[in-house]
Amino acid sequence: MGGAGHSPREVEWLTRWLMTLRSVTVTTLLICAFGVELVLRPGVTLRPLFGLAAGAYGMVLAYALLNRFLAGRPEFVALQLVGDALLVTLFVRITGGVDSPMSFLYLLPISVAALALYRRGGLAMAIGCWLLYGAFVLAPAGLGADGVVGAEPGRVAYLALAHLVALVAFGALSSYLSERLRVQGRELDERRGAVARLKALNENIIESLNSGLITTDLGGRINFLNRGGAEILGAAPREVESRSIAELLRLSDDLTDDIRRRLLANRRLRFERFHETADGRRIFLGIAVSNLHDRQGQPLGYIFIFQDLTEIRALEDDMRLKERMVALGEMAAGMAHELRNPLAAISGAVQYLQHGLPPGGETHELMEIILRESQRLDQTIRDFLTFARPGGYAPAALDLVRLIEDQAKLLRKSRECTPLHRVEVCAPASGLTIDADGNRLKQVFWNLATNALKAMPAGGTLRIEVRRLGAQQVEIRFEDEGQGMDEATLARYFQPFSGTFPDGTGLGAAIVYRLVAEHGGSVHVESSPGRGTCVRVELPRRAQADRPASGSEPRLAAVGG
Repeated sequence: MGGAGHSPREVEWLTRWLMTLRSVTVTTLLICAFGVELVLRPGVTLRPLFGLAAGAYGMVLAYALLNRFLAGRPEFVALQLVGDALLVTLFVRITGGVDSPMSFLYLLPISVAALALYRRGGLAMAIGCWLLYGAFVLAPAGLGADGVVGAEPGRVAYLALAHLVALVAFGALSSYLSERLRVQGRELDERRGAVARLKALNENIIESLNSGLITTDLGGRINFLNRGGAEILGAAPREVESRSIAELLRLSDDLTDDIRRRLLANRRLRFERFHETADGRRIFLGIAVSNLHDRQGQPLGYIFIFQDLTEIRALEDDMRLKERMVALGEMAAGMAHELRNPLAAISGAVQYLQHGLPPGGETHELMEIILRESQRLDQTIRDFLTFARPGGYAPAALDLVRLIEDQAKLLRKSRECTPLHRVEVCAPASGLTIDADGNRLKQVFWNLATNALKAMPAGGTLRIEVRRLGAQQVEIRFEDEGQGMDEATLARYFQPFSGTFPDGTGLGAAIVYRLVAEHGGSVHVESSPGRGTCVRVELPRRAQADRPASGSEPRLAAVGG
């Protein structure tokens, strides 16, 4: 559309619309005029109408050709409007001059000019149409032209004044309405843009949330799931639409009824629970539920906001385990020295008395039991001391693959490894150098490997794999085919005195935890009953210069397989 406030694209659109409207209008008017002239004035020649039709269609063709060069320019619109005013004037002149009923057609170019060129364009077109009417219609009538001979001057003046007032008034009214339409359109565009921006912002905020967001109707049927929630639950939004929220989150009937009771009282509800996702992951969700209302406060449904708290729960369990281990370590440090000295004295006294007794007697057997249990108690105290005060941490560059292979050779010759057991080592052929304390890693290896063999009393394969995790970490994996652990046992795996083997002290896994912590690594355990256990130890390849000398807190992950 031409004039200020119109873009070139809008001007081009108006140009095409104007050419189409012109073709339809000219065709309709000519058909009607032909019909009227043939019925009411059959003796009058129709050549002028044929000529006018040819000229009108010629102008349409010319405009179509010029549109390739002048498209989008307001001057092109003004040129077409001037041509339309001339066509209307000729049509009025041909169809009766001052007596023609077609002078109302001047309103068409005036209204289009007001719409396209606003106030100035509408008033200018109104005056221009009046001048054309006066020059080509009224002037010939006043001079006594054919068809209007004897027209009274007073009538001519009356028609001139009436058309001037009508055309200018219509131009002013059209211009005013066009200006109002322009202002309203601009305000509407601004509001539409603001609404679109606000809608896009809300959508971006909702889709960018790491938390899950689900909305349901009053019946609990899901009607929206954001991207973050889909990633947490492992389900596509289209797959869960129209499904029940109780079915998706596997909520029990009692919990569902409790949620509805609380929400009916306008209370918010928050709860936590484990959830198995569609792709088989077991995660721990924190879920908050509230009512969904419209602006008038009418209930529309429910809002479920949830987060994946699996890592947070693991950290909380890790902190609780660390607190228990610190407390136990302090107790162990105090008790070990108090017990070890009297125990050494008892063991030495029993050995001295045993030399004077004949072998095979009852007293000799009882003393053997005392010595054996004393040694077992001494081993427990040594484990206590290792757990409580592991000594100085001394990292050095070492070949991890060679260390693992050497320890595997010793393991195959140990009493824990029976002919029914197999120990396999899978490691890079080129070796793998890391900064670590070799003695501590040997203890980690021995504790985890012997536990794996003990978990396979009927025999099986222990697979030990060493591999790189990126450029900064390595992983040692101990995977057995043993009896596995249930969730309760797995949760207590690193707790002191929670061992499941009758001849153990229950401190082996706790010591592993402590030693891995000193290296700044992490321990991950995966197990399920009857499917074996996999323990993964992740260690940094380079010693951490800012790490405290005695055990920093490791990152622990113990999950069921």
